[in-house]
Amino acid sequence: MTFGVARNPVATNVPSSLLTAAARRNIPVRVIDIASLGAGIRADGGVSVADEQGAVEVSSVSPYLLFGYPAAIHALRVLSWSARLPNPVDSALLADDKAATAERLARAGVPQVATEICPFDLVQATRIAAGVGYPLVLKRTHGAQGRWVRRADDLDSLAAAFAELEADGPGALIIQPEIVESRGHTVRAVITGGKLLAATERTAGPDEWRSNVAGGATQSPTELTSEELGLVESAAGAMCLSHAGIDLVRTTRGPRVLEVNGCPDFTSMQPYFEADLAGAVLAASL
Repeated sequence: MTFGVARNPVATNVPSSLLTAAARRNIPVRVIDIASLGAGIRADGGVSVADEQGAVEVSSVSPYLLFGYPAAIHALRVLSWSARLPNPVDSALLADDKAATAERLARAGVPQVATEICPFDLVQATRIAAGVGYPLVLKRTHGAQGRWVRRADDLDSLAAAFAELEADGPGALIIQPEIVESRGHTVRAVITGGKLLAATERTAGPDEWRSNVAGGATQSPTELTSEELGLVESAAGAMCLSHAGIDLVRTTRGPRVLEVNGCPDFTSMQPYFEADLAGAVLAASL
C-alpha cells in the first residue's frame, strides 16, 4: 500500500504534516505534484497517470486542491479507478466554486448565508446590492484565504471593490449580506472520515474584518452546539465530502454555513488539540 500525498505550490502545510504522519507509521508515500499531473489514454484503452517524477501508482490519495490545475482534474479521475480518493473529484470541484456550493446547499436545504450570484457587470451588481442591503460582502466564486473577498458599506465602496475583483480576469461574483453581529468572527469545523476532527473560533486581527488565519486571525477551540454539529455534518454530506472544512457564522437566527472547503488547512488548529490531527486525516484517507 502506497499513500499518495498531493502537493501543489500553494498548499504545502497539509502535505508536509501528512508526510510526517506517514513516516511515523512507516507507511510508504508517493508525493504527487498536482501542478504537473496528467493522464495518458492509449489507443488500446490502457491508461496511465504521471507527474514530472514519472508514473503515479498509489492505493489512496490525500485531500487535494484542484482549482487552477485542469490537467490534474482528468488525471485524478483516472487515478480514482484504482486508488481511493477521500473526496470525489467532482465534489472537490464543487467545493472550489462558492456559487456551486451555495446552489448545492440550497438544494439540500442546508441553512446558509443568503447568496446572490451575478456576472461581472457593475450595473447588475449595483442593483443586486440594493436588494441585499449594506454593508455587504463581495467574493469571486473561486479563491482562498480571503484573497478575493471584499466588503462594501455604500455604492462608492461597492464600485471600488468590484473594480479590484474584476481586475483579476473573467469569472462570476457572489454578493452576501455582512453578518454584522458576527463581524470578524467565524467558526471553522473540520470533518474527516465523516466525523468531526476539530473546531475553532477564529477572530480577525487588528484593522481586519476577515477571519482568515492566513490574514492574521487568531483562533481558539470551541464546542459546537448540537445544532452546529448537525449543520456541519449536513453541509459535508450535501457536498459528498468525506474530508471538509465548514465555515459557520453564529447569527441571531442561529448558525449559518458561510463556506465549504474541500481541502482545509487543519495544521493551524493542531496547537490547540492533543489529538494527532494529521494522523487522523491520514487514517481516514487510507
